[in-house]
Amino acid sequence: FAKQYVQDRTVFGKPVAHFQNTKFELAACQAEVDAAEAVADRATEALDAGELTPAEAASAKLFCTEVAHRVIDRCLQLHGGYGYMNEYPIARLYADNRVNRIYGGTSEIMKSIIAKNMGL
Repeated sequence: FAKQYVQDRTVFGKPVAHFQNTKFELAACQAEVDAAEAVADRATEALDAGELTPAEAASAKLFCTEVAHRVIDRCLQLHGGYGYMNEYPIARLYADNRVNRIYGGTSEIMKSIIAKNMGL
């Protein structure tokens, strides 16, 4: 949603996508999404092979849900005030995503599982 929005939205006579900060923010988002996809793929492969440990599952859930939160938050920020308006899909995504860090075990529970596996 954010990429299309910043290409369409103009500020000071030019698309928001042309501003350096916008490019940097979206590039950072893309890098994080790529990393999260790799983590999710690895966890899926381990699960399919019957090799996924609870700590690996917790790490994958923690990492991917935290990345989703950061990326959606950054994208909402690029929408400015429009990001909170229900007419924009990013507002719904922001609200809907919050539960991902709660159900199936909160981020704090995932950290506890990981720490226990580390012997802490």
